Amino acid sequence: MEVHHHPHVEKKNFKEYFLEFLMIFLAVTMGFFAESYREHIVNKEIEQKSIETLVSCLASDTTQLENVIKANIKVVGHLDSLVQLRNADLNIEENKRNFLKHSIVGFSEDWYFTTNDAATQQLKSSGTLRLIHKQNIVDSIFKYEEKNKLLIAQQADCYFLFRESYLDYKKVVGLFFYRDTSVMKYSLGYGNSNVEFKNTSAVSITTDREKVNLLFGNAALMAAPQVAYINLMQDQLVYGKNLIAFLKKEYDLK
Repeated sequence: MEVHHHPHVEKKNFKEYFLEFLMIFLAVTMGFFAESYREHIVNKEIEQKSIETLVSCLASDTTQLENVIKANIKVVGHLDSLVQLRNADLNIEENKRNFLKHSIVGFSEDWYFTTNDAATQQLKSSGTLRLIHKQNIVDSIFKYEEKNKLLIAQQADCYFLFRESYLDYKKVVGLFFYRDTSVMKYSLGYGNSNVEFKNTSAVSITTDREKVNLLFGNAALMAAPQVAYINLMQDQLVYGKNLIAFLKKEYDLK
């Protein structure tokens, strides 16, 4: 009868098992913490880059706001000056020239602010917003967006009145001269547009006083929401600059 000999297996005691378990546990734990730390570093870099982009967008907004505010202040000035001519005899050369100059700018120029929201949209769509570590930073960003919504609503009111007034303006003044450099030279720009008439006699103005008076009323009506729009933009400009300074301080940006 064949006899099988079994190899001798040395049994481990509890201490050895415990040490093996402890080593495995420590290895897994250290790996977990290392991965968590790596993810934390990556998230911090993403957050930092996102805020840098946001600050850049805010800076472009403030520059645009300064320009649009300047342009709208000039438009309101022309509208107010136009209203002052409501009782003037437009057959007099100087009155006619001033009427045309103020009405062209007042009824032809509409300047609006359009926010550069690329960074905030990216923050929300990519989920990066959750990486921002302080709630007051998130709240400040959302407040900026809410204030932009107020601007958009005011823009709608201004544009409605602008569009209606321009239609009335076309019924009063023959607008062929817009492209006739022998009659008028018109340069357009943020707050520095310029109108120079060479020959006002070539420009026709209706003798229908009711239509002319309607323009004066439109000018006064347009100026009020324009001033409100300017005030909102000025408020947003201050808030935007303060937000930039706040974010630069929080994220140690230059």
